[in-house]
Amino acid sequence: MANQHDESYLFNIPFHVLEMIMEFCVDIDYVNFRATCKQLTAPVTRWSNRASITRLRRYSLVSPWLMVLDKDQGVITFTDPMFGDQYSIRSPTELKGDLQIWCSMYGWLLMSKGTESMMLFNPFTSDIRKLPNLEVDFLDSFCLSTPPSSPDCMVVGFGGCVVFVHFIAREPATWLRLGLEFDGDAPSFFRFSTSCGQDLYALSSEGQLSVFTNICKEDYSWVEVEVAPTSCCRTLAQYFLAKHDQDILLVIVEEFGESVELFKLNLYAKKWEKIDGLGKHMIYICGTTCLCIEAKIPEMENKIFFALLHSKNGKIVFYSLDTCRYHTFSGKSVVESLESFFGTKQYLHPHAWIEPNYS
Repeated sequence: MANQHDESYLFNIPFHVLEMIMEFCVDIDYVNFRATCKQLTAPVTRWSNRASITRLRRYSLVSPWLMVLDKDQGVITFTDPMFGDQYSIRSPTELKGDLQIWCSMYGWLLMSKGTESMMLFNPFTSDIRKLPNLEVDFLDSFCLSTPPSSPDCMVVGFGGCVVFVHFIAREPATWLRLGLEFDGDAPSFFRFSTSCGQDLYALSSEGQLSVFTNICKEDYSWVEVEVAPTSCCRTLAQYFLAKHDQDILLVIVEEFGESVELFKLNLYAKKWEKIDGLGKHMIYICGTTCLCIEAKIPEMENKIFFALLHSKNGKIVFYSLDTCRYHTFSGKSVVESLESFFGTKQYLHPHAWIEPNYS
């Protein structure tokens, strides 16, 4: 009798109130809520992409989300870097299998499935755009010049001494191959390429910056702009390139996070200048993404967010350029304090920072 009494509380709630609650559930939460009793599992409304988008849009955050793709469960999870709230949706059938995320830009993911199949995916609209096949085994990184909805959008891939370019809106759909010539040794790879005006900047594994101009024109060229600035890192360094408006930023992180340094490129002198902070901006870093955007609330300003979780509270870890230490949020309050990445844990599934884009 006790169990029957406990279960009756759900039925004491008017059904129209339950329907209102369901309207605020996102995909997986919606399915789980309807599975709580037979009355709710009745086929009231057929699930649709539009319903999923409408519900997910209600959770628009003040920052990018950390998106994790669980290939085994077929679930995409978005995590709010400030409050730690998680929202899950079902991944399309096309995203099952051996997937790799190459980059996240403009709210889109550039992904490959297997060794050749390439696609663009917007998880906020479920829009999937297949690209011409390209063998990706010998490629190091990709970027988008503009949002895929733009008629001028280029997908650019770097690999060794070659660059591959695909124009989204051009026919026939193909990849153009451009050769690169080096006076000395070729960089081991290019990463975190980003467009600035008509130019495309890319960062080598050694932190050297190169700029590519007039891509896909007869007079295309590339120039080594500047070597990596002198750093205080005592061990191996990781280099991350980001852009905000017309500024090119370089983040240097020591191998285990013992030090974090920030530089801005002087576009006229072509020199790196060390800066102490981001002001009202924030940076989001992971293995495939480096985003710099303006913070919408003061608590998120002047911080660098990593795709790492604190080993104790499970919250996303950020580096404060004010305290020069790693912290997590508890609501809007800053808690915990770490000197390095020790005491954090990484994601094993494919993941990336992504900005909400519903168009």
